[in-house]
Amino acid sequence: MSRTGQDFSIVEYFAGNDGSRCGYCGSKDTNYSRGMWAHKMMTQDYQDLIDRGWRRSGKYVYKPSMEIMCCPAYTIRCQAVDFKLSKSQKKCLITVRKHLQTGVKLGDSKKGDEEKEDVKSKNESKTGDETASCTNDVSSTSDASEHSNSTHVKRTKLTRSGVGPDPNKPLRKKAKMLRMEAKRQKQNHSAESSSLESQPTKNHVKSSNEPKSLEDYLSEETTLSSALNIKIKLIRTAPPSLEYQASFKESYELFRKYQMTIHKEPASDCTEQDFKRFLCESPLVEEYREDGPSCGYGSFHQQYWLGDVLIAVGVLDILPHSISSVYLYYNPDYNFLNLGTYSSLREIAFTRALQKEAANLKYYYMGFYIHSCPKMKYKGQIGSSFLLCPEAYTWQPIEDCRPKLDENKYSRLDNKNTADSEVDINQILTLHKGRAMAYDFYKTMQGSHADEEEVSEYGRLVGPVCAYRMLLYRS
Repeated sequence: MSRTGQDFSIVEYFAGNDGSRCGYCGSKDTNYSRGMWAHKMMTQDYQDLIDRGWRRSGKYVYKPSMEIMCCPAYTIRCQAVDFKLSKSQKKCLITVRKHLQTGVKLGDSKKGDEEKEDVKSKNESKTGDETASCTNDVSSTSDASEHSNSTHVKRTKLTRSGVGPDPNKPLRKKAKMLRMEAKRQKQNHSAESSSLESQPTKNHVKSSNEPKSLEDYLSEETTLSSALNIKIKLIRTAPPSLEYQASFKESYELFRKYQMTIHKEPASDCTEQDFKRFLCESPLVEEYREDGPSCGYGSFHQQYWLGDVLIAVGVLDILPHSISSVYLYYNPDYNFLNLGTYSSLREIAFTRALQKEAANLKYYYMGFYIHSCPKMKYKGQIGSSFLLCPEAYTWQPIEDCRPKLDENKYSRLDNKNTADSEVDINQILTLHKGRAMAYDFYKTMQGSHADEEEVSEYGRLVGPVCAYRMLLYRS
């Protein structure tokens, strides 16, 4: 795709690789990365950068120096179209649905503590469109016949001591008999299904014993009666949309409460300016394409409203081939809903929905996966996940990567002799005094090669595609 003079990313690269404190193992100076300030970035350029291990925090874009850091961070993505729910993920969806049905808080403090670790892990990279078609207003519900308060509240005894069973109710069958009857019914049903499957049919009809999909579970939130309603709204944050401005106060207060409660940060580190710089400002340009989603590409907040209360916000980048999860913050009072897991499932479903509008948008990026960090294990449990090889920049199934990472925390994941393409330093695009030019021309004008090592390092890290397309600022 050709570009006009306004369609170029502009970045300022910072040489050096100083160590900082690691947020995973606690080491003081063993977390290394390179970075650059993105004054402006096209969404396709950022897509290509994250496919080389880069990630953004606000307008700062960085790439971990995996070969020397204490806890190597591998980019991880899920092929959303092939994703299938696990047992624990189904349980999470049912928990949310039942709470929406009854309005009763479910779970216990232990589950809340586990959720804190879940979302902390999801947010390891700490650092909103107004289009109606991309606003997903969901009235979440549940089936009253599947749940009663007695499931989670201590049951009130229906009999008095010494009186015996309630004579007005039929005798309950023993658990063993119930299991045997259920087994017989399942066997009979399987036999009937096999008979039907052997007969030719024109259209596939989902059988009653076919596993429910993620969308099936989420649709139940809208079709069954409920005590509470949940609305999920997508609002663009860059440039700031009207919805973003209208809900800024609630969003900031939620961020502040989350950071101070979950991350134990002082109020002085949770100012409005910190919030804007960290989670609202973005270098990504707002873009729309004929073959893209109607909401467009760029940076958004996905808000979770329970009635008129904002309970969670997922920070997302919508890119040509993917949705990239940047951060999640939520109300700690709702730990029992496992919002870290629930929001991930919602974002996977959102990716699959957008893929129906834009065929190439089919991946869900979860940030970084650190194999040596126990709190990161949950990412690897998301089905159809792949890790980025830090040397060949190819995607490998996480199941094939685990044995290598068990042996060495840093490892080349691509077994083939795939080599990364070399960059011709002279063809790297630069921006000098408002003029775009190849580096070869720039250094001739300057009469000096003093920055050649820095420019060469930049080109190697961003790769040839971005090196020849983005503008590297030169003073």
